[in-house]
Amino acid sequence: MKKLLTALLFSTAITAQATPIFNIFELGIQAGQEALYDDVGTHNITTSLKNEAGTLAMYSAKRSDMPQMAYMFEMYADESAYQTHIQSEQYRYFLSRSPDILTQHKRKISVEPYFLADKTIEQTKDTINRFVILDIKSEYHQAFAQSLVKVMKSAIDNEDGVLAVYALKDKTDSHRWYLYEIYANEQAYQALRQTAYFQKYLTQTAQMIEHRQVVAIAPSLLMNKGNVRFIAE
Repeated sequence: MKKLLTALLFSTAITAQATPIFNIFELGIQAGQEALYDDVGTHNITTSLKNEAGTLAMYSAKRSDMPQMAYMFEMYADESAYQTHIQSEQYRYFLSRSPDILTQHKRKISVEPYFLADKTIEQTKDTINRFVILDIKSEYHQAFAQSLVKVMKSAIDNEDGVLAVYALKDKTDSHRWYLYEIYANEQAYQALRQTAYFQKYLTQTAQMIEHRQVVAIAPSLLMNKGNVRFIAE
């Protein structure tokens, strides 16, 4: 059964059975079009968060070592909210400009939310985000999920500088997890790593992880409504 840990704070009603929609897109930007991509993306993000009750978060980031590779992380209250967004004027404008901005590299990573928790984000020059891809050994799926949820819940509840923690499972590969996290600054992330519960998580899960990839990304524009709490059971 799917359940919300706390009420999602937006005007569109959501039932206890509703599962938020979370999308991850990997997009190539044509050479010299980075500024235009940011302009069009900013319009889409700011208008959507302002006008669409069911659009819960939109985060734009780029590869730190490859600024022409962009990532979009999006969260919607449910399928209806997502359909409302893709019919919006600002999203259609983004699509209309895409041929002039994007390369042929357009990849959607299909994921299923497992744990979602955030606070209202006010981005500053110090705000950082992290994107980690994990492959978990088959025999440890349940144990890993339990450890991950425990550490993420402790982090969002106890650390002021932890702004968002999202755990997502790949829909086509049962071994693969995606972790997307936002911190007020680098110091907040390092402080979390020194906590007893985070060190315990590292120890518990060390043998469970078959492969880890940290995708170095820098935030462009991070916006959300905040106060989402969701866990899949």
